[in-house]
Amino acid sequence: MLSSNEFYLRVRIQKGGIATFGSSIDGKTFTTVGTPFTAREGRWIGAKVGLFFTRPGKFNDAGTADVDWFRFEK
Repeated sequence: MLSSNEFYLRVRIQKGGIATFGSSIDGKTFTTVGTPFTAREGRWIGAKVGLFFTRPGKFNDAGTADVDWFRFEK
């Protein structure tokens, strides 16, 4: 459960192609999501952005998410 109306998603690519996904509610302190992996030429062509939302006990009900923007940084 989120304790904020805003959250941040990040993929950090480090030297050697080490990719780490993370999330944060303040944009400063990120929690790693999943396991870091090495992006290899010919095997990994990029991260696809996708959002999926659920809520406990409710299925196929109407709901919304307002995504204002995505920022990509080098």
